[in-house]
Amino acid sequence: MVKSKKGKIAKKAKTSYLISMKNLLEHFKGEKYISLEELEKKKLQYQSFFFKIQKRKYLLLFPSYRNFYRQYLRLSSLRIENNQTYFLNKKKCLASFFQNINGYPLDDYQIECILKEELSLLVIAGAGSGKSLTILGKISYLIEEMGYREQEILVISFTRESSLHLENQLQKNFGYHLSVLTFHKLALTILKEEEKIIAPNHFLEEVIEEFYYGYVPFISSLFELVSQSFLARKKMTKEEYFHYLESKKGMMLKRKIATFIHLFKANKENREELNVYLKKSTSKEEYLFLLQVYIIYHCYQEELKANGMIDFDDMIWESIQKLKKQTLYFPYRFILIDEFQDTSFLRCRLIQELIRQTGAKLMVVGDDFQSIYRFTGCDLDVFLHFSHYFAFADTSILPNTYRNSQELIDIAGDFIMRNKNQIQKKLYSEKHFIKPIKIVYYENAPQTFLKLLEKIGSKEILVLGRNQKDIESILSSKITKEEKYYYYQNFCFSYQTVHQSKGLESEVVILIHLEDSLLGFPNKIEDDPIFRFLLKEQEPYRYDEERRLFYVALTRTKNEVYLLTPQDDESCFVKELKRNYHHQIEILSIK
Repeated sequence: MVKSKKGKIAKKAKTSYLISMKNLLEHFKGEKYISLEELEKKKLQYQSFFFKIQKRKYLLLFPSYRNFYRQYLRLSSLRIENNQTYFLNKKKCLASFFQNINGYPLDDYQIECILKEELSLLVIAGAGSGKSLTILGKISYLIEEMGYREQEILVISFTRESSLHLENQLQKNFGYHLSVLTFHKLALTILKEEEKIIAPNHFLEEVIEEFYYGYVPFISSLFELVSQSFLARKKMTKEEYFHYLESKKGMMLKRKIATFIHLFKANKENREELNVYLKKSTSKEEYLFLLQVYIIYHCYQEELKANGMIDFDDMIWESIQKLKKQTLYFPYRFILIDEFQDTSFLRCRLIQELIRQTGAKLMVVGDDFQSIYRFTGCDLDVFLHFSHYFAFADTSILPNTYRNSQELIDIAGDFIMRNKNQIQKKLYSEKHFIKPIKIVYYENAPQTFLKLLEKIGSKEILVLGRNQKDIESILSSKITKEEKYYYYQNFCFSYQTVHQSKGLESEVVILIHLEDSLLGFPNKIEDDPIFRFLLKEQEPYRYDEERRLFYVALTRTKNEVYLLTPQDDESCFVKELKRNYHHQIEILSIK
């Protein structure tokens, strides 16, 4: 009798396992997308059956149990196979949709980004890979195929110009009336500030000037503190003090303090950490510098308050605090962020709090190779370690570039990935241009530049420099300027700094002022050790930010890029290109 009862229990258990296995595999037929979050739910749902088999090893002797056990172990692979089938089916069903996004067809990688339904998705979009098209496609897919309403989609871009451009494209080409916000506009929407005035960008610098020229001379102890920190290591007279303020070292000190405060406010949610830095200082000089930062920071905050103003960093910080304390209503079900490599830690925290309240899905698009705004508060760590900040994070790469030749991206990609902290990836292009990078040496920069224009001929030319004033190194009386264009005979070109050129492209690019100097390219004002309190990079690579900036410069061209460098003082980047890629570049003789 007992034996019969055990047999019934065993039979019932076996039936239960078989049903479980069948139910489990039903989810992986390619009929719907399975996200990482859903995969985890499936694992938890069938975990008890798996553990029971694992505990009773003898059950693996039976094919049905063994099959269930094996399938459970390969759930991640089943998800990948399922989603590939899903992608293929969807591509066929929506072929006409994907063939015409803003007048262009999408490639398979762009389509997969659009079809993915992850809770958090990082899209790594290389230079010229069609990220804007992918963003437009995703928004259209959400509305037309997924049934999202326009007000349920929050789109964020980093500059007012780029947000207006994207907003206009959505309205003009798709008929969508979405608000594309900057982070600061989003913060204002949360705060609903009406009484406070937005502080001008230069307000902190004005407070710093007032601190050194106004407050200090009349407070002897503070004057002594500041004068000691100027590396003079002796007391100064007031005349010496004011002379120092106007010197290069004095100007650098003030700029370093402004940078430190900007970085602190953009990346530290705990505003009391300045006290901690003082305790962690390793030298008297460092302590005195941080003490000045501490005093000026509080002076600045008081000045903002007294004038009824708020700055951009405080807008983000205050909106985070409001979201933490209050439950606010937002209709957002999907958040899409462009240029995510330029985010800061506090902007990341703002999105985290918004997702916590709304449960919205997140898709961010960017390229770590093109992260060039670290000293305005951007934190590349948020991009590089996306899964540390957002739950169930998946990653997609857009590897096809439609701007550059394969030869150019092979060189530029290898150059940037010598920094192992960058995400290692390979880009592909169907375009080919033999020896697209051409080095041009000069003794007389203006003269060589004019001859180079004559050699290039009547093409679209973009001249790039590391600094705003670099253009002066190649100008002469033979070049005239009308509005934003420069003219020489029948030739025309425009000028931008590399920072300004991000997102632009041109038939031909000329990169100027590639000299080995403090303000050359790379710029050799190296990161001060004091910034270790604020920057997260664990293994800094020399000129890491400058390398990314150089990469951006190289990849603005559709065809070739000319590097103008002095004969007797060439940039170390030019030397590296010659050393590592001498068979792939060309050295031109311009006479």
